[in-house]
Amino acid sequence: MREFENAMLRQVLSVPKLLEEVYPDVEPQVRYVLTTPQIYSVKKVVLTSCGDGYAACLAAKRAFECFLGIPVEVVDPLSLARYCQMKWVGESPCDPLVIAVSNSGRVTRVVEAVTRMREHKALTLAVTSDPESPLGKAAEKVIVPSIPDFERSPGIRTYAVLQMIVYLLAIRMGEVRLGYTMDQANLYRLELKRLPGEFLKDVDGVCGLALEAAKQFRDVSGTEMVGCGADYGTAVYGHEKMYEAAGIPSVSLDSENWFHVNYFVKDVDRTLTMVFASKGNEAQSRTREMIQRMNQMGRALVLVTNDESLQAKYRFLTPLSDTCLFQPMAGHMVPALIAGYLAAMREEPYSRGFQGIWKEEDGMYSTTVSETVLID
Repeated sequence: MREFENAMLRQVLSVPKLLEEVYPDVEPQVRYVLTTPQIYSVKKVVLTSCGDGYAACLAAKRAFECFLGIPVEVVDPLSLARYCQMKWVGESPCDPLVIAVSNSGRVTRVVEAVTRMREHKALTLAVTSDPESPLGKAAEKVIVPSIPDFERSPGIRTYAVLQMIVYLLAIRMGEVRLGYTMDQANLYRLELKRLPGEFLKDVDGVCGLALEAAKQFRDVSGTEMVGCGADYGTAVYGHEKMYEAAGIPSVSLDSENWFHVNYFVKDVDRTLTMVFASKGNEAQSRTREMIQRMNQMGRALVLVTNDESLQAKYRFLTPLSDTCLFQPMAGHMVPALIAGYLAAMREEPYSRGFQGIWKEEDGMYSTTVSETVLID
């Protein structure tokens, strides 16, 4: 048994097998959920979700842009439901394609956003484990992953599956629109499963380094997660896990904004900095400059990268890949591991145990208990 073993650790270690189990079910759903004419009709893609799903959308955004060559936006559901101008929605068939991600399918704001967009003739596609949920019923199309039950913790298994599905959608649409060959598309699909499994081949080394980093930052008062492009989605996911697992305040930002704002943090010894820096990322030059400056400042950062030329006190090397687009499939495991260890060391119950001021009595407002408002 590993020191400070915890449910989040066990969830992380189960991910490679989980993806192999669910892939044969979800890949055909992705392949056939949209017809060829529908895929060709799409002129814009809008990705929307909250929490982990939002991070998955951010991570996949660049893949949609690269594979489809059309405008792609990640819009939070509150903005989509309440503020988005509808003039450009439904001007032509299947445009835009709105992809909404929610494992439970019961998040009020996501349902509200999809309902509004569908009423204005957008093509709506939900990714949810419950086809009978409000989201499953609100969307025109549904992809339903079947994720086996497991020991509960802040979302890791669900995130990995949802992330894979959103990537699979980007790959399929690019394939149909002749952005690359079928063989290339299949290689991309294999990458989604290969990266997390290969990363955990040295499971003792990965877990040992995560534990070492957590021990140094056991008394951390805040964390910052830095990433650009696809890596920004991983940064957002990491900052969410710090709140959920250990109740630690956290922010997510890109490497340019770090120089403008977080550069000036004073209590560096009690600030956990985690940088996600995939090789080939379009912003890699700025991220490299940031890492060099952090090292000059004596910052004990955690670095998640597949670029061996980058250095940090705690460096996790993810597998090499022909593209940086899918690195989040492996990279997200690192903040999940460290957050799990921090919660175990600090004896902090996940999500504060939903006790005390966090206890949700019947009727209390929450992610699923909220007034639905349709603006137009």
